[in-house]
Amino acid sequence: MMKYKQRGYRDGESPKGRQPETDSEREARQEAWQAAREVRHAMSRDASVVLRCADCGYQTPDQITIEFDTECPKCGSAWHNCRNCKHFDTSARFGCRLTLEKAIPSKTIANLCELFVARVVLDATGKRAKKIDSTTSDPRKAFDDLFKK
Repeated sequence: MMKYKQRGYRDGESPKGRQPETDSEREARQEAWQAAREVRHAMSRDASVVLRCADCGYQTPDQITIEFDTECPKCGSAWHNCRNCKHFDTSARFGCRLTLEKAIPSKTIANLCELFVARVVLDATGKRAKKIDSTTSDPRKAFDDLFKK
């Protein structure tokens, strides 16, 4: 005899517990997660892809090549380290999403990891992109248009 007759309370529980996720379900979930993280929020802003220093936050264009001895122009810390890597993840084994043979002792100093890929970010802190309007080429007219009724 059920104590609660309303539907919804513990209806979905099975005696086996939670079923393991299949590969196709996992791939579908990952694709949905990546689609949600698209850059659609930055489309209305002047945005640019940059490399950001993990120590000081200095931003530089992503066209530079990062060698083993490349340093940040502002603070002088190494660019080729785990914290500036795309695969860096503190919750993963050895702090890397990829399979490493041994742990890298310090994540902040330069290392010789061959799996390094620079972490690029979308800097959307710029001004909002202006709509192209040929009628507002005159500054006085643009000012008057702000207060037009």
